[in-house]
Amino acid sequence: MIRGVVGFKSKNNTMKFRYIGLLFTFVFFTQLSFSQTLRGKATAKFADHMEAVEDAAVMYGNVEAYDVDGKLVGSVLTDDKGNYTLNFKDTGTYEIRVMYAGYDNIVEKIRVTKDEVGDFEMERDETKKIREYYSLPVASETASHITDAYKVAAGGIGRSDASPGLSRVASHMARSESYLGSASKLIEEKKGLTAAEINDFAKWDMWNDYVETELKTYQKIWNINPQKRYVVQIMNEQRSPVLGAEVRLYTKRNKLIWKAITDNTGKAELWGELEETERSISYITVGYKGESEKIRRPTEFKKGINILTLDVPCDPFNMVDVAFVVDATGSMGDEIEYIKQDLNTVIYNSQNIYQDVALRYGSVFYRDKGDAYVVKHKDFTNVLSEALVYIDEQGAAGGGDLPEAVDVGLETAIEELSWSLEARARLLFLILDAPAHNDAATIAKIRALTEKAAAKGIKIIPVAASGINKSGEYLMRSMALCTNGTYIFLTDHSGIGNSHIEPSTDEYEVELLTDLLTTVIKNNMYYPECDAEIPDLALNYPDSIVEYPFNFDNHNGDTLGSVRDSLTVNDTIVRTDSIPNNYDPIDPFKWKFYPNPTQDIVNIEATENVKFIYLTDFTGKILQRIDLSGRKTIQVSLGRYPAGIYLLRYPIGKQWATGKIVLMR
Repeated sequence: MIRGVVGFKSKNNTMKFRYIGLLFTFVFFTQLSFSQTLRGKATAKFADHMEAVEDAAVMYGNVEAYDVDGKLVGSVLTDDKGNYTLNFKDTGTYEIRVMYAGYDNIVEKIRVTKDEVGDFEMERDETKKIREYYSLPVASETASHITDAYKVAAGGIGRSDASPGLSRVASHMARSESYLGSASKLIEEKKGLTAAEINDFAKWDMWNDYVETELKTYQKIWNINPQKRYVVQIMNEQRSPVLGAEVRLYTKRNKLIWKAITDNTGKAELWGELEETERSISYITVGYKGESEKIRRPTEFKKGINILTLDVPCDPFNMVDVAFVVDATGSMGDEIEYIKQDLNTVIYNSQNIYQDVALRYGSVFYRDKGDAYVVKHKDFTNVLSEALVYIDEQGAAGGGDLPEAVDVGLETAIEELSWSLEARARLLFLILDAPAHNDAATIAKIRALTEKAAAKGIKIIPVAASGINKSGEYLMRSMALCTNGTYIFLTDHSGIGNSHIEPSTDEYEVELLTDLLTTVIKNNMYYPECDAEIPDLALNYPDSIVEYPFNFDNHNGDTLGSVRDSLTVNDTIVRTDSIPNNYDPIDPFKWKFYPNPTQDIVNIEATENVKFIYLTDFTGKILQRIDLSGRKTIQVSLGRYPAGIYLLRYPIGKQWATGKIVLMR
């Protein structure tokens, strides 16, 4: 049964604009493009032991909008009170779909001409959905069994003033004490698992140093050697990143060495064998939508990146696949309940990043041979409640020895999940506290799976929990590099679980795991709008300034540096490093860059003690080193890079002074 919009009414709401510093005009004009909204509330009727309860809010239900051609134009989640807001660039008729596990989908066509209101009331699918999601045998589908199964399905249904009957089944995410246990209070108090990130692409020289010293033994064990690196940057003639292009690296004998897919920044990472000389690498091919191009005599990263411009339209895709592959052995018992809750929070936070992008979530849980199961999985779904219920059902048990069936978990995720061929990003979070078995067959299998992930454009993003050792650290960081991912590790700062080893790096920034995972997803979803232009107003903004020691009186919105900040662009957060209050003494310096935003040229003026500045993309990947060589002023052309957000970074000891610049068309 379909229930739809209760009513519409106009709202004369004033649009609110959020901006930070130099990106005021960028965000301002982006926000202006959304001129009308559809907002409302989703509720449901359900039974607690067959007692009818009405007006319960559907928490974290999916609300999607499609245009007349069937293209997704909006995808959001309801909040904990059932409220949602969809933004539309154009007026017109849209198909609205409301989805929640265990309930009939609502499908309605709605005419949007201004700010509208649409409320939805969902009705339970009492047999089909329950049998499908929870595998109940037909013979047991009595009223009591259906009700018990429904309690799980209805976990995300509730209201803030829940009655005693409602409270027994309500709140899968935020209200159920039995579900969250002690983790609920920690999350509410902004406590929980703490983590940090090592982006070895951003510290490339350091990674190579460690591989030649304290990590060298493990390189020999795992036979994965991400050092001989080739970077390919692809954009179209309008300077939009080209994502989804297949890039292949060949030797002079036409031997295929590596295959990868360009990501949301238009970049692909390719890897040559250590024994291969630079002369033996012959060419790179790029395939995109039936067309093929060749880059002859490609440049290894130490000498630069390989840039190719294609005559293709801007096509960012509107789907992101996120898979969580979790070690569910007994040794994870100290952290897995927190991890499960963190994953739920990350899923919810990530879903509402971009309204024109739909996220699909898949889950894989693995143990080891001889356990109750070796691996189980749930394929991708865009219905959040389905993913959350499946994750919540899993627990930690089995194992007993250090190595676990990592290879089986990876194999299931890479080969059995239905990864989309037209996804903006494909992210595989590998959450574990023990390395794989290191017999010859398993080592070869993991290497092959890593190559297969890269070829499919799947980024492996390890999350190392307590119990991971140096051998596991090397393997995880290598897999992240090979697949264009990043390495995340839990820390002792939360006081949760057993102790965690210190990784081989210099400095790292600790934050909540939920925040870090959400940031990684946001960074992989970001894509500059195809039709974005620099408004004339932007040219009137002051220059961007970075100085040390920092003059807080001059923080006028364009000054960047000492204060940790989050930069919001189209609702994606790009984090930057911060300089601690107890920084080591260093000679004062100052540098500024202008215009900002820019369409090409950036002028950099610096004091004499600033010897060089790194240009990186917004994830921190180094693109080039700008050598000032004693000059106070230098002009740098960014015209060969795609439009987007870039960082100008200057090292201060083990920290960074960072300025942000926007490159637009």
